[in-house]
Amino acid sequence: MATDMSLEMSAQSAEAQAAAAGETLPTIEFVSPMPGFPGRTSFVLVRLDQVGLLNSLRSVDDPELRLITIAPHQFFPEYAPEIDDETIAALGTTDPSQLLVMLIVTAGSSVRDSTANLMAPIVVDPTTMRAAQCVLTGSNLPVRAPLG
Repeated sequence: MATDMSLEMSAQSAEAQAAAAGETLPTIEFVSPMPGFPGRTSFVLVRLDQVGLLNSLRSVDDPELRLITIAPHQFFPEYAPEIDDETIAALGTTDPSQLLVMLIVTAGSSVRDSTANLMAPIVVDPTTMRAAQCVLTGSNLPVRAPLG
């Protein structure tokens, strides 16, 4: 994993390459703003690697707002968050087993210094591209779980 600055440059480069190729980047619409980001519900999803393990979520409304996310299985193979019925209903999903889970990463100077928020995953319905950040109440999962 790279540092915040190199991840930012990778995300900008990936977006520029997609634009040059005429690709349309997928937009994810949050059903409600994530905590700490009022009024920000539309985000562009940018894949930063070939397998979709590392991604960038950039706010459509505030291009300076970018979150780095990972698919949890590579770093936390046992991670299986229980998504509450209220979140599933808000997403309007017809098949909860198809929901995609992403974790927000705080990048450090190396993988060993980087952490992921296991307490509040982002859940995406790939059919509708609607998303929610689900705070897992009642669990002891960390907000800053080391990746390395």
